[in-house]
Amino acid sequence: MRVGDIMTRDVLTVSAKANLVVAAKKMRVRNIGFLPVVENGGVVGVVTDRDIALRGLGEGRIPELTTIREIMTPTIFWCREDDVLTDAARTMEETQVRRLLVLNETKRLVGLLSLDDLAAHMSSDRLLGIVLRHVAA
Repeated sequence: MRVGDIMTRDVLTVSAKANLVVAAKKMRVRNIGFLPVVENGGVVGVVTDRDIALRGLGEGRIPELTTIREIMTPTIFWCREDDVLTDAARTMEETQVRRLLVLNETKRLVGLLSLDDLAAHMSSDRLLGIVLRHVAA
C-alpha cells in the first residue's frame, strides 16, 4: 500500500505571516493541533497547539502581534504520495514524529500522513507497534 492511498488530502494550512489567534482558531474549528506553515506556495515549517502555548503564550508574547514564523518549527519531515507505507512508518520511527507532510515532485503539499492513518490501515502490527513505541516516548 502507498502513502497516497491513505493520506489526508484536505490539509488545512496557515501563513507564516498570520498571528497566533488565526492559527488557534483554525485548529479549534477543525479540532486539530497541527498546521503546516506556508509561504509563497511552499511549506516553510509546522506549528502545533503546543508551540502556540509554550513558545507563544508561555513566553509572554501577545497573540495578536506574534506571527507564526516567530514560534513555528522550521524543520519539516516529509514523504511522497507514491512511497510505500512501511517506508513512511520507518521515517516516522527514525525521526520520532507523529505526522509526515506529503509532498509532490515539485515539493508542494498534497497531503498529510499521521499515526492514526497508519493505525487504521497497516497490516503489520509489529511495525506499527515499533513506530508507536518510539514516537510516543
